[in-house]
Order: sequence, then C-alpha cells, then structure tokens
Amino acid sequence: MSSNGTAQEERSPHDDSPASKKRRIAFSCLDCRRRKLKCDRLSPSCSRCQKGGHPESCTYDSEAVESATTQPSGERHRTHDFSTANGHEAPRTVPRLPSVARSFAADEGQEGHPRPHSEDTTARLYAQEERIRQLEYRIIGLERTTHGARSPELTQAELKIPSNPRAAVDKEAMIFRGKHFKTQFYGASHHTSYLSHLPELRQFMKDMIVQHQGLAPVQRELHNTKIKGPGQEDSLPTNDKALISLLPPKRIADQLVQVYVDNLESTYRVLHLPSFWEEYSNFWNALQEGRPAFAALLLLMLASTYCVKERDSSMFRGDSSVGRETAIMWIRTCDSWLQSQSQKHTNMAIFQIHCLSFIAKQMNSIKRKRTWTSAGTLMRLALSSGLHRDAHIINLRHATPSSKRVSAFDQEMRRRIWATISELELQAAFDRGMPAMLRDLVEDCGSPLNLDDKEFHSSAEQLPGPRPVSQYTRSSFLHLSRSSWSLRLELVSVINGPHVQQAYEDVLLYDKKIMQHLDEIPNWSDQAGLVSRVLLQLQLQVLLLFLHRPYAREEARSSRYDYSAIMHLRSALNILDLHHQLTSTGNNFLCLFRNDVFGAALSICYNYSSSEPNPDRNLPARTSIKQLGSDPLPYLEKALIMTGDKIMCVGVGLQEYYCLCAIIGLLKKKQSPEHSRYEEQKAAYRVTQMTQKILSLQDNYSAAATLASLPHMPISAPTSLLGNGNGNGDGNGIGPSEHMDGTDMLEDFGQGLDGLDLTDMAGWDLETFWNF
Repeated sequence: MSSNGTAQEERSPHDDSPASKKRRIAFSCLDCRRRKLKCDRLSPSCSRCQKGGHPESCTYDSEAVESATTQPSGERHRTHDFSTANGHEAPRTVPRLPSVARSFAADEGQEGHPRPHSEDTTARLYAQEERIRQLEYRIIGLERTTHGARSPELTQAELKIPSNPRAAVDKEAMIFRGKHFKTQFYGASHHTSYLSHLPELRQFMKDMIVQHQGLAPVQRELHNTKIKGPGQEDSLPTNDKALISLLPPKRIADQLVQVYVDNLESTYRVLHLPSFWEEYSNFWNALQEGRPAFAALLLLMLASTYCVKERDSSMFRGDSSVGRETAIMWIRTCDSWLQSQSQKHTNMAIFQIHCLSFIAKQMNSIKRKRTWTSAGTLMRLALSSGLHRDAHIINLRHATPSSKRVSAFDQEMRRRIWATISELELQAAFDRGMPAMLRDLVEDCGSPLNLDDKEFHSSAEQLPGPRPVSQYTRSSFLHLSRSSWSLRLELVSVINGPHVQQAYEDVLLYDKKIMQHLDEIPNWSDQAGLVSRVLLQLQLQVLLLFLHRPYAREEARSSRYDYSAIMHLRSALNILDLHHQLTSTGNNFLCLFRNDVFGAALSICYNYSSSEPNPDRNLPARTSIKQLGSDPLPYLEKALIMTGDKIMCVGVGLQEYYCLCAIIGLLKKKQSPEHSRYEEQKAAYRVTQMTQKILSLQDNYSAAATLASLPHMPISAPTSLLGNGNGNGDGNGIGPSEHMDGTDMLEDFGQGLDGLDLTDMAGWDLETFWNF
C-alpha cells in the first residue's frame, strides 16, 4: 500500500502512462551532468573537472557510488572507475535529498518537460536560488565530515547567496525607477547599470560641487537658456511641396550626401547607389516635379550628416546645437509626411525612409529613451512584410515562367534592408539592456551578398557571384556581420536575461567563440574599409565587456577569475582605441551613432575604483590587472576629447562629459591621495569650461551679460588650472595651484543640487541619479 502510494505521489499528473518508469542511475559527476558533457567517471575527480581547474568540486551521486560498489562482478566493468582497489581515493559523494529532489521534480514535471508556468518567473528564480543555497550548505557539511576542512572552491565570498527576494534584486545589474505606472527599466547591458556599483564616483561627483561653487550656477544658467526651437513646433506641414521647400541649396546637399555615402552607407546599407545617383541628378534638374518620397529620403540623409558638417562653426540653442535643431525639424517633417501615406502602396522607398529616419535620430541623439521601442516598431514592419523570408518562395509558388513577382534586384535589396533593420534592432536592445526580438525567429532570406553596387542593376535577371570576404565592398560589413549573428543574438539574451549568473565555463566558451570571430575579420588595405572593420570589432568587443563583467571583481574568490578581470579591462581599452582610430582621421560618425565611449569609461572606473591607493602610485593594486601593463588615464583623456567633440556636433552629452571628468579625477586621486581636493576642483573646472563655451556660442542669445552676472564665475581662473585654454578641457598644462585651497564652498549645498540635470539618460537630478 505504501509503495503504491509513493509511486502515485511521485508521478506527474500530466503522465498518462499506467506506471512511472524506474529512474536510471546516473554515474557521471554532478558537474558533467549539469553541463550535459561526457564524464570518464575517474576517482576522486574526473578528467574534465581536473582540466577545468576545479577538481575539488567534482562530486558523485551517493546512490550511484553505492550501486557501483554493490554490483555483481560481471557488471562492474562499466563502473570500474569508482573502485578503490588500485589505491585511488574514494570519490566525493552528495547524499540524496528527497525533499529537494521532489521539489525540483514538481517544478520540472515528468522527465524534465516543463509544466505551464503558474507562478511569476521572478518568484521561481528566488525559490531555485534558495534551493541551490541549501544544497551548497549540505555539500560543505559533508566535506567537513569527510575531509575535515572546507573545499577551497567554496569560500566565504561564494556563500553569500541572497536568501530573500530583496537581496537578489539589489544584486541584479539593472536600473528600475519611478512610481505608479511612470516607471522606467534598463537592463544589465545599459551603460548606466555600472553606476550602482560605483559609490566612490558618486562621492567624488558630490565633492566636485562642494569644492567648486561655479559649477552649479553655470549649469542652471545653461538649463534656463533652453528655448523652443524649430524642432519642437507643435504642427508641421505634411504636403509634398513642403518637403521640397525644406531642402538646402544643391551645393550643400551635394556635400552632405557624399559624406553620408562615404560613411554610413558603407555599414548599414539602405540604397542602391547607381539607381540613387541617377534619380538624384534628375531630381535637381526638375525640382518641383521630383518624387516626394525621394525628397523625404534626401532630407533624412542630410539630417544624418548635417550636425557633423556644422561642427566647426556650431552655434547653440540651449544645450542643443543649431545643426541638431535643423535636423530635428527635417526628421519630424519626414515622419509626419510618412504617417500620412497610405499603407496600401508600400514600396522599397517606404522601408528606406523608415531606416533613414531611425539612423538620423541616432546620429542626432533624438529621443534616446524611445530608441528600443522605435526599433521594435521598425522590426515588426519588416516582419509583417516578410523581409525575413526568402522571396524566392513567392516566385516558386506564384510566378510564371515569363515573369517573376520578386526580381533578383528586389531580393538583394530586401536582404540588405532586412539585415540593416535586424542589426539596428539588436543594437538598440543591447543599449537598452533588453533581450532581442529575433531570438526564436526563423529567417531564411540569407545574408546580403558581398557585391559592389555597380555589379547589378534593377533590371538584372540574375545576380553575379559574390566576391570573397578578403575583397572589400560597401556590403562587406553586413555580409560578415551575419556570420556572428546567431552568437551575438544569443549573448544579448544571456547578458540581459532574467536568469542567474552564468557558469564560468560557459563564459569561457562564449569568450572563445567571440575571439574566433574577431580573428576572422579581414584587415582590408582599402582605407574605405576602416569604418566597416572598426564597427565589426566594436560589435564583438562590447559583448566581451559585459560577458566578463560579473567575474571582473571576483578574483578574491579564486585566481581562475583573473582572466575575466583582465579581459574586462582590455575590452574597454580596445573599444576606446577603436573609436580613436576613426576620430583621429576626422570621422566622428560611429562616436555619434553609438555610446560605446561612455560605457567603456565606466567599465574602466568599475575595474579600478575597487582598488585601494597604492604606495608606488601605480594603478591598480590588484595583481591581475597589473599584468595588463596599460595606464588607463591616456585612454580616458581620449574619451573626454571624443565626448567634447560630440558635444560640439549635437550639443547633448554634457552629462557624460561630467561623469568622464569625475572618473579621471577619481583615478588621479587614487594615484595621489594628497592632491584629492585639487583633483576635485580640476574636474569641476573642466565641466565649467565646456558649459561656458556652449553659453558663449548661443544663437540669438546674449550670453556675455549672463556670464558676467553669475556669482563667483571662474572667468579669470588661475592660468595653471585653465591649461591651454582650448575649451576641450584636456588640461595638459594643469598642475597643483596654491590659489586653490578648497575653501570656497557652495552655499546652501542641498538647494544647489536641484538645478543640476545630471543626465539625459533618465532625466534625474543628482540625488535621484544615484538612489537606484
């Protein structure tokens, strides 16, 4: 009776079989079973655990060991590895835990098939973490009894597993803020997720305000200069002639279009250039008779590059450059026109306009918080049109021998536009800290061919064969990106997924795959391929950065994590170096389009801020990072210059500039603790200089009188502090000054914080920014 009752109790309610099968005993070690790898069952630890560097954690199921030692001699050959006759040490075993085992079985269902989720996913994760914690404590107790000492793989740091939901939430790398329904969420790969782990940076930024009373007033004054520019008008014309009337003179349009083609069209392909140039020439010959769709296409191309062209002669309206405000007006006009068009007559130009509108907004930092949702809308538009499927299927089913419904030209352009949209959506998801939409999507359209646009035309019945990847074309970036697409798609979901921390062996496996793809990137001799090559590397380097972040500070637990600490820092330095390769040639497009520079700088601060001041004044005291042998300060100075250039292009970015100045000051303070107050004042002066420069370049705004009226404004700061006075705040000539004794304090410090808009990333004031 009791045995039947037990069998009925352990059977799944979804199992229709008359009786449950007897569970087969697993003789592999628990680690190999968890990772679903073949185990050689050696004692006391298998070969795989020995090669992985953690033989102490190799344990076997006690039931398996007991069964192996009690088998008849004729059957023992299969489990001879557990024998101790040859003098081998008995394997470590884990006792059977009926209550915990039944609890796991209840969650997973019969034979590992998941049941329908009836609980919240987060609650299930908390429950599983608690079970794992109990199992680890039982293992420790068993090893104490067996060996008389704790296993070196289970240190105090590893035992600090949160046993309640609040502790688990605090440990999660995310930002979740707001109240009621007005909340915002940013996942682990969003760059500001570092800030909750940098209390030293928070204190340093506060001390900057205390030590420099001119910083808060000048930022308040910049905030007060914001006026209602043309990009914020409530109503915009949507008629066809309005688009043409907004176009600048042909001379300016020629320059901007060529800049776009040379830079952005070599990465995210939207156009077929021979067809575009032909229509471009006809458009200007009969301007009033041109297609409105082409006028919208042209305006968005100009909006993507206008801020870069106007960088050297930038004027500002508040904290936004005049070039950016002009681009905003063009973009909003095109969006209004696009929304007024009928959905019944969709053609290639509609998809091109959607893509260019997204790119233009990215280039001008417009509505950054809406980028991910906009990318999702664009992706759903592409999916609803079937761009992810092979269009040849339509020809097989519906075309006649004499005519094809989807030409060879259209098939290639569909592949290009689909690859561009999917790359934009994946990057937007990563920047927001969200999993990508396409993880489980079936797509068979194939990658864009590595062809030059001159090799095929709109009337081509068949496309030529693709060139080898060693030969650069404008489509080389999209073509090669598809080779690492599945890996990047998986990693974005892994990094931002709602599951527990990845096993370190899985991290090393992903690392190996990323390095293989990095090695496969061709080193094109053509200078035109520089942007494509840098972007291919950036896509993979940022994944390395966040893949190793969970273990970057864990070297105190085990020396095996030294590799992650080194790779995390090396990836951050590589990202800054790659961007510098482009900006040093005058190309700021990737720096404007992506936010890697700020994220890499925060990563460097994340590595070094946990180290204590070192007596020999070298950064850092941590042994693993010292092996890298790179001084991070020159890289951070380059990041500051690149951010300053970005500000002069579009205006936005002062908040990132503020953080970068604080990061540099914090690391220099660690090198020279005796000059800590000076470094705080120096960082504040850099921010003030940049803010004053924007105020002095206000369009239709008299900034001189305002600057003179501001109290204690550092117009005549000490020469040694102002450095070379180039306005970029590089401060090469700065040294400790006796004029800066740190006695000037900001009056009413608490009220002084209210006027600081520290970051556009989430619109927080200083205190809210840090109170995650």
